[in-house]
Amino acid sequence: MKIENSTWQAKVLNSFIGFEVIVTFILSIMVGLIVILSLLRIAQDFYYIFIQDITILNNIVFEDYQSLFGKILTLIISLEFLNSIIKVFKSKDVKTLTLDVVLIASLTIARKLIIYDYKNIDPAQALTLSGLLISIGIFYFLIKFGKSKL
Repeated sequence: MKIENSTWQAKVLNSFIGFEVIVTFILSIMVGLIVILSLLRIAQDFYYIFIQDITILNNIVFEDYQSLFGKILTLIISLEFLNSIIKVFKSKDVKTLTLDVVLIASLTIARKLIIYDYKNIDPAQALTLSGLLISIGIFYFLIKFGKSKL
């Protein structure tokens, strides 16, 4: 059904755009708060590992470093997610937003591979994660350098 009144269509479209701006603003504030709280938790863990426990080196185990590094990578992923939310304000370019989502997905899988517990390795899971990372990399390349008009 085609609506003939273009002013009504403009009002509806403007309402959706305003709603999108409000939701994007609220999400960016929420993710920003999560980033700040995560940074405080990482700083607390860093203090316990490197300042408090440095006098007793036997208390520090590799899993502590692995956990801290995983938290840092999660924070970097959260920052990239916040950056992509803010890009919605600046740009409506679908290609840029798609590249951001693919980048976040690849960072998430790379984080999983980096902090993976290789002592209890499951070859099928490692191959699956590796295949996902390669396929996401190929998808990113095709979107970035392809001739499509997204």
